[in-house]
Amino acid sequence: MNPGSNPFAGITRQSISLGLFMVGLVLVIAAVSHDQHLQLMWYALPAVALALGATVLWHEWRAFRVWHAGLNTTFRQRRQEREEALTKEAHERALAIIEGKGQGLDYRARAIRATQISIWVADVPSQQIIFEGIHHGVRDFLPDTRIYHGREWYQRLHPQETEMVEYRFKEFLKQRIPEFEMEYRVPDDRGSWRWILSRGLVIQQDEHGHTVVAAGTHTDIHQRKLAQIAHAQERALFNSGPIVIFRFGLGGDRIIDFISQNAGRLWRYADPDWTAVGKSTSELVHPDDLMQVRGAINAAYSEGKPNVDAQLRLRRGDGTYHWHSMRLLFEMEDGRPHARGYLMDVQERKALEELASEHNQALEALVQQLHMAQADSVVLQETSDLLNSAEDVDEAFEIVRRAADAVFPGWSGSLSAIMTHGGLSLVGQWGAPPWQDAEFQLKDCWGLRRGKPHGYVDEDRQLRCNHIHPDADGLLMPYVCVPMSANGETVGALHLFSNDKATPEQVSDIEVRAERFAETLKLAMSNLRLRAWLRDQATRDGLTGLYNRRLLDERLPIEIKRSHRDRLPVSLAMVDVDHFKRFNDDYGHDAGDLVLKSISELLMDRVRVYDLACRYGGEELVLLMPGCQMEDAIVKLEAIRIDVAAMQISYQGFMLPPVTISIGLAETHGGSAEALLRQADEALYRAKRQGRNRMVVQDDAMPPVEEMH
Repeated sequence: MNPGSNPFAGITRQSISLGLFMVGLVLVIAAVSHDQHLQLMWYALPAVALALGATVLWHEWRAFRVWHAGLNTTFRQRRQEREEALTKEAHERALAIIEGKGQGLDYRARAIRATQISIWVADVPSQQIIFEGIHHGVRDFLPDTRIYHGREWYQRLHPQETEMVEYRFKEFLKQRIPEFEMEYRVPDDRGSWRWILSRGLVIQQDEHGHTVVAAGTHTDIHQRKLAQIAHAQERALFNSGPIVIFRFGLGGDRIIDFISQNAGRLWRYADPDWTAVGKSTSELVHPDDLMQVRGAINAAYSEGKPNVDAQLRLRRGDGTYHWHSMRLLFEMEDGRPHARGYLMDVQERKALEELASEHNQALEALVQQLHMAQADSVVLQETSDLLNSAEDVDEAFEIVRRAADAVFPGWSGSLSAIMTHGGLSLVGQWGAPPWQDAEFQLKDCWGLRRGKPHGYVDEDRQLRCNHIHPDADGLLMPYVCVPMSANGETVGALHLFSNDKATPEQVSDIEVRAERFAETLKLAMSNLRLRAWLRDQATRDGLTGLYNRRLLDERLPIEIKRSHRDRLPVSLAMVDVDHFKRFNDDYGHDAGDLVLKSISELLMDRVRVYDLACRYGGEELVLLMPGCQMEDAIVKLEAIRIDVAAMQISYQGFMLPPVTISIGLAETHGGSAEALLRQADEALYRAKRQGRNRMVVQDDAMPPVEEMH
């Protein structure tokens, strides 16, 4: 039977079945009421009728049930199909809304743009990280999907955070930390770094509990992070500064409810966690200032003034009180008046003000110094311009000398420049400076050694520099040595010497002004260093390394004048190699040059640092010994003569014969340079005539220059 068909379409069959059933029922009733003989027949007929009717009804009932079940199944299938169609339609409509199909709107992009997030999924088995959503920095903030291998992703992070992010992320994947949360920088598509906040959780594990998949989000926090960094930098800068911010209530005991972190450090409290929060202002303010300051605050507040300024003393951690400048602004919070302001330590300024008020003369001296500084500035500016135009060392030195005379009247001076070997050499001097070494080392000058001006008043107060010497009576006037550095290197020093006695205050003033003067000279001295090297090359003999005759002609008059001023002698020796021409003829010029160099090296090794050994010409050498007495000179030269005779000189594998020298020695206390050279030469001539390999001393010392006419 078709469950979908109508069973009542065959109405006749059902009617017959129902009729037979009714007939059988009637016959049964009749049989009960008739004769006993007819009972069997009457029972049989209705039984047959009842059986036939019941059979037909049973089959019809089964057919009805099958039809009804089929009808319910059909209804359920049709309802499910309608529900699935509705679900599919809703899903497609949702996708169309999300994807923006046909709507002209990209809702996903708009949502991502609004939240500034992207989603990441880390797949541990494949070691891949999948990013879905915005990639920070893309101009239009378009959604995108990108896949990176773990190592590739780590390498994209900012170098300062790569190691820590990789470590924490691996710890997170190993479930050693419950969740992942870090702030770090990633590159955007414009080549800049952007701060993001990354969060994540483990969302899938294998049967052993190991992480299979983790997921999370990236949130763009770039602007917020920059603001935090800037705020932290500003706070750190402020907390390291000299100003303390604080706030207190204007009622009751005026309890402080806020104070900046630098208060404990500025106020010298030993406890680094010290704070004034919770303390009354009366615990910090000096008792003598408390009532006056409170009165000023109350008066300003009652009169409606927006702020109040005052100076008061505050107690510090060591128990001392320092003067502070205070400014307060009034404000209301929760209906209660408060005062917010700042405090700045003005102890030094206060002390200076008090000192200035007590010492008017010091103020006048300061004004005078300012006038002098202004005048110095004019001279220094002109000096700087002239030095930049100087063409040679002599011209530059003359500019410096004139400027020093103008800026430091009553003071002599000298200028020293660094040499290629690291020592210093006097470039020149003016006025009447004391005896100085022509060459000296950095360690010999306290100003150069300390890298700042060194003032000397007397032996009891300061150390004397080793390159400056007292006169014959042991006297040394005050002086100042000022180092000069350019581009981080020492280029020389300025030395100023008082022509008369000077007080410590005057020397200190000269130190300050000389330092400004040296600032103008140092760049020029940087050039002078090069020029001094060139001069050193020009004044040195190329073969022997001794100074040449040109330098001797420059130095000899200077040393004679100094000897006359200091009442000290100047000894000069002329040295000649015996039979040098014959030596050259027998062994060649190369052997002769070797002999000259060997004797020159011995001379340079034996002389004092302020002596001058020169090659005068050919095989003639000159030794200038300032301040050396005749007796001392004789001992020194005789030792040199003996050492020369004992020298063993090897040339081309064989020993040269012994070499001897003849020496003529002269001394003066202030004569002329030409006369001193002539006397030494005459003494040398006599030594040669007497058989060579000896020293002859002049007969009488030359008289002072003023006695020679």
